[in-house]
Amino acid sequence: MKKIIYYLLVSILALAISVFVYGIINTGVSLKYETRNPNDCISLISGENLCSTIKILQKLIAVSGILIVGLLIFKNKILK
Repeated sequence: MKKIIYYLLVSILALAISVFVYGIINTGVSLKYETRNPNDCISLISGENLCSTIKILQKLIAVSGILIVGLLIFKNKILK
């Protein structure tokens, strides 16, 4: 693998993590203002399950983080 592709992949994964964090914050705001009770998860406006969206984004952050760590650990083997 070329160095530029390797660093591009790591950068894209890092950027994806920041986008996912922003998505969690955005969904949390929706959870606060689009539901009647704090315990509700279904948006009154869109009908979307906001709690499942947050869980999916958390899993995507974990997967992206694991991929970044794996790429950094095996950097020498990947770049050969």
